[in-house]
Amino acid sequence: MTTSTKNLSDFFYRTLAAIAIGGPVFLTGAVSLLPEGPERGEFMAYGLGAVVAVLVTALVLHAAYTLGFSKALKISSSEPNRYVTA
Repeated sequence: MTTSTKNLSDFFYRTLAAIAIGGPVFLTGAVSLLPEGPERGEFMAYGLGAVVAVLVTALVLHAAYTLGFSKALKISSSEPNRYVTA
């Protein structure tokens, strides 16, 4: 897979920005097709909540991946290799 960015982190943040901008736009378009009523407002509120939940989840998973990977590298490089044979 080739991307237009040199760093995969840049690709992640561009994708995240596209979701942050495009999600509410598509949600507004979907809500405009619904008839007037309380369901319309509930759909919009829950839809925006879902978009925010996706964004927060993506950021948390990205941070956990970044921190976990760097921590795993530190642990593996600092501990000597011990082989146990039975």
